[in-house]
Amino acid sequence: MLTEVYEIGTYHVIKINEILHLTSNIDELLSIIDNLLKKNVKNIAISFQDNSYLYSKTGSVIVRCWEKIQDQNGNLALINTNEDIRDFLAVIDIEFLIKKVSTEEELL
Repeated sequence: MLTEVYEIGTYHVIKINEILHLTSNIDELLSIIDNLLKKNVKNIAISFQDNSYLYSKTGSVIVRCWEKIQDQNGNLALINTNEDIRDFLAVIDIEFLIKKVSTEEELL
């Protein structure tokens, strides 16, 4: 998975630089989140590419990331969530638990 990590305001953004689809493997996100939490980073955002989709496997990784961040009293935000991603979050009933913004500037 191609990613980059950088800061925007109080958030560390993990930008996924590929379109997620059925066979995408985003398990690497868990270790990135763990490393940020070890550095006492509490506000983490994940930025998606346009046309990305979450399926059961990728969605479960997002949920595990959210749980890890919540366990450390942190906040998770998702950037550039298209309608398909928002629908997936609604189906698994966590759409109200995770902050969603359209652009990185909205994190400020």
